[in-house]
Amino acid sequence: MKSILFVIAAPLLLGGNADALAQDGVAAKSLATIRARAAESHSDAVLVLQDDRILLEWYAGDKPAGPIELMSCTKSIVNIAIGRLVDAGKIKSVNQPVYDFYPEWKQGKKKLITIRHLLNHTSGLQNIPNTTVEIYPSPDFVKLALAAELADEPGSKFSYNNKAVNVLAGIVQVASGQRLDHYCRDELFRRMGITDYAWTTDKAGNPHCMSGLQLTAKDFAKFGQLILNKGTWNETRIVSEKWIEDSLAQGQPFDPSCGLLWWRIPSTTRYEIDDAKFKELEAAGVDKTFLGKLLPLKNKVFDSREDYNKVLAEVLGADFRSILTEQLAAKNLSLSRRTFGKFIGTSANGYLGQYLVIYPEQHRVAVRQVQSSPKYNEQTDRFDDFIELVRSLGP
Repeated sequence: MKSILFVIAAPLLLGGNADALAQDGVAAKSLATIRARAAESHSDAVLVLQDDRILLEWYAGDKPAGPIELMSCTKSIVNIAIGRLVDAGKIKSVNQPVYDFYPEWKQGKKKLITIRHLLNHTSGLQNIPNTTVEIYPSPDFVKLALAAELADEPGSKFSYNNKAVNVLAGIVQVASGQRLDHYCRDELFRRMGITDYAWTTDKAGNPHCMSGLQLTAKDFAKFGQLILNKGTWNETRIVSEKWIEDSLAQGQPFDPSCGLLWWRIPSTTRYEIDDAKFKELEAAGVDKTFLGKLLPLKNKVFDSREDYNKVLAEVLGADFRSILTEQLAAKNLSLSRRTFGKFIGTSANGYLGQYLVIYPEQHRVAVRQVQSSPKYNEQTDRFDDFIELVRSLGP
């Protein structure tokens, strides 16, 4: 199978000169590493851009890949749709209660849930992390979420919640009079020159919010430019600068790495499994055999995600991610305490290893896409180091 690599000048993003970067020895080495890792991890598309130049364009084949499922990166595009409705006054603000759109929630503590709670994963709605258990089997994702019980007080806890996010499809339709996919077509995609796309819907016709949007790598990268340009695309205002700023700031008090359906990239991340964390897991009833395997990590500190994942693979096995999900996610628990350095970038992340990475100071945008296939190996093909490799291109 052929792979293609370009280090070329192409007027896709921003103004400036990336030739010097492409010719720099450190950058060239990093680009070569990204290309090699793209192939090793069975990627389908990798695109790296700086200023108005394509530094790297790679596809697993002899021609550009078509639209690829963005998985959870879809959430970040939905954020832009919500922002445009807020700017237009069709949504009063992110603090507007959801019951304004669904009056059945004007009761009990559900009346406290706002659009912000849906955007920052603090709605408190009952949450089953495995989407195959109840979400995908459901004929109507919006009704499923509306009928969900509350597990926590709204605003009291961070819990990454696919089910709750799907309510936003209904809110967009009530606020705009159009289905989410049609609204994005008319208000976002047409204005940004995006014509080759698809969006999965449930049996009731609701476009998925938690996932489901399929874009090409170049069209996905356009949303990186939108972030870099603080809401404009080719001098056309798509969403307000204030919306971009608010979306990329810390979205709630509990997890500094999460904004409003966007992730924040820190300069450093330290991971520690201390005594207090072990006591928390024990008190929550986590399996004792599982905790016993983790004892060698007690009070250890890891200065990078790569080192942390390497040790987890050693003590839990190559499928450590699925083990952690099984043991901890259902209880809304995390294994380690994280300490972050300065936040220097933004990303959208999705299942299998879909990424849109944005480093504003470098005017750099990068996309990695991969399709589910028999050759995909979740333990080796997530391309976990993609974000860091894009950063390693230098200032």
